[in-house]
Amino acid sequence: MNHLKENRNILSPQYLLDIYNQLKTNDKKYLNSIVSAIPDIIFLLDEEGNYLDVMAQGKEHLLYKPKEEIIGKHVSDFFNDTLSNAFISLIKKAIESQSLQSVEYALHFKPKEEYFEARVMPTRIKKNGKNTVIVIIRDISELQLSKEKMHYLATHDTLTGLPNRTLLFEHLTHAIQSSKRNNTKGALLFIDIDGFKDINDNYSHKTGDSLLKEFAQRLLHMTRKSDIVGRLSGDEFLLILENLTKMDDILNFIEKTRLQLSKTFVLDENNIDISVSIGISCYPSDGEDADQLIHAADQAMYDVKKHGKDNFTFYKKEFSHTSNRYFFIRSTLKQAIKKDDFTIVYQPQFSLKDGSITGIEALLRCNNEALQDIPVSRLIAIAEESNLIHNISRFVMQHCCSQIKAWQDMSIESLNIAVNLSRKELSDENLVSVIEENLQACGLEAGILEFEITESTLLQNNHLAKENIQQLRNIGCSFSIDDYGTGFSSLTNLREFQLDKIKIDKSFIDELEENEDDKIIVSATIKMIKQLGLTVLAEGVENEAQATLLKSYGCDEVQGFYYSQPLSASELTRLLLDGKAHTYKVKGC
Repeated sequence: MNHLKENRNILSPQYLLDIYNQLKTNDKKYLNSIVSAIPDIIFLLDEEGNYLDVMAQGKEHLLYKPKEEIIGKHVSDFFNDTLSNAFISLIKKAIESQSLQSVEYALHFKPKEEYFEARVMPTRIKKNGKNTVIVIIRDISELQLSKEKMHYLATHDTLTGLPNRTLLFEHLTHAIQSSKRNNTKGALLFIDIDGFKDINDNYSHKTGDSLLKEFAQRLLHMTRKSDIVGRLSGDEFLLILENLTKMDDILNFIEKTRLQLSKTFVLDENNIDISVSIGISCYPSDGEDADQLIHAADQAMYDVKKHGKDNFTFYKKEFSHTSNRYFFIRSTLKQAIKKDDFTIVYQPQFSLKDGSITGIEALLRCNNEALQDIPVSRLIAIAEESNLIHNISRFVMQHCCSQIKAWQDMSIESLNIAVNLSRKELSDENLVSVIEENLQACGLEAGILEFEITESTLLQNNHLAKENIQQLRNIGCSFSIDDYGTGFSSLTNLREFQLDKIKIDKSFIDELEENEDDKIIVSATIKMIKQLGLTVLAEGVENEAQATLLKSYGCDEVQGFYYSQPLSASELTRLLLDGKAHTYKVKGC
């Protein structure tokens, strides 16, 4: 028994074999005690597959037959020809190689299939002149079920039960190969729910999840048995259509899909209407492998998004150039963020009443040469889509607060500094804490900050954005609407969000002195805004005639090249110290 304590692997086939070889045929109490402690059944077979002995101490119920009915029988008496031949082959291989052999197999017992592992080890015992083997059988049904469950989890989306990215790639690869063999055609639909993030923000993530599950079910009910629908990620779904004979097959399916998905979703007592953007790539024409096809369909889908959403389009080769440009910009922007390769410039805002500087707008500039010709608005849009905007936001806030502190240390009179907040920044749950941290670090009052947001941001009806605006107003920050008139103006929104200033977009100022319609629009807008008790500022003022007209309409403030171009921190510092802000002009004006 000391051997039992010293051996760390007492349940191994080799150890059982050693014990068996050392024991007399009629003395098995030690081996039986071991067998009773393990979940295995042990058989002794000869080289031809005849059962010589059975050891199942305490587990006789797993034999399915009394051991008396097993001893003396051949494996073929209990297994089909295929499995029987496999066992004989395994026995011979174990004896010839004098090594352990193993195999997994399944047996069907009502009401289910059970799985077993057989491990075969040659012995030194001979029976009737024949070699023998010990066969250890273990029930691995639970292990097999665990493997199957793990495989399912690895290949299916846990929320919707649809194939996930891994399985979709396998299905699409198989569909492409089948298409090549049979000279058939197919299509891949990349389906994206428009504005899904707003649904999560305005309702809850639970409601968003319910929408995704119902969305998945609707897609499943519309597909043929040969079609594959899966969830790629988030609110992105893929649909693989095989064996298509004509273009109408795709068009009909798309119309059917859009019709079904346009029906109201009733979720948690909420009625939610959605639209989808669909990009389509066809195989084999648009790609030779799964990656190429998904990328092509993705590009097509983004083209739909860019042109207003709620539509579909087929992949075109010119999308590739646009996409490559997009990914180049995104990659370069990531590098610029890592290096803090940005600069803040400052454009003064002036009073039309006395020419004094009333505030300053902070404007971001990227120093990377490869991005010099890219409009900042485009960089911000890509940063939002790529979730890079929060890094940029922190850079801007830190540098603006540090610059204000530097001006205060120079005894320069405090001026409000206007910082643009994008839609995604305004919905950042950490926005208020980041701003407060920067204010505290520089010892600044919150009233020094004015945040500029666009009209489209007001329309997103995002509860988190509303909470952030309210919290920032509570600590003393002010808010203005930027580019007013270019979005979907709403007096209700102006009242609801308690704004302080409205900035009329440059597009209405460009031809102000010549275009009568612009004169009417601008004068009426200024009158309306002032009646609401808000400050009105005109952007993009570039000549004296524009300034004169705006003053006659009662406009409060102006900003533009006629008064000052965006200045570096050092240039603006000199201007503020000179005290001649109202006389500063850009060269050539």
